[in-house]
Amino acid sequence: MQSEELEQWLLGLPLDEPCDIDGEAVYLRVRDGGAELGLILIEEPTDNQIADTMRSAFQCALDFDAGLAIDPEGGELILNRWLPGAEAWSDVAEALEGILNQAALWRAAMTTGTGRVSTVSRAEERARQALNGGLR
Repeated sequence: MQSEELEQWLLGLPLDEPCDIDGEAVYLRVRDGGAELGLILIEEPTDNQIADTMRSAFQCALDFDAGLAIDPEGGELILNRWLPGAEAWSDVAEALEGILNQAALWRAAMTTGTGRVSTVSRAEERARQALNGGLR
């Protein structure tokens, strides 16, 4: 997607509600002074899932710019990040790419722990490529 097409696509995304991007439920909540970019990892997490992810959450937040949280409204396990000054999706394109990559790594780690086989999203494939020598 070219830059102008990407910007037009981003401008068409809704604010304050989850939308599907690369198979992930992602939202942008604009508030005074910036916006919260978030991604729903697990809609109804179990206590074990929360405990397992929290063991690695701090280091992951240091490596990336998004951290884990439980959404106070719906109870979902989310990745989220505060972006000062952001007012629209077009302001968060780089952060969006980062949170999608981080989610792919979380999903791969969660899948590995359960032994289940899952389908690979485009975001997860990009993250795997980045870990194996950079995006192509």
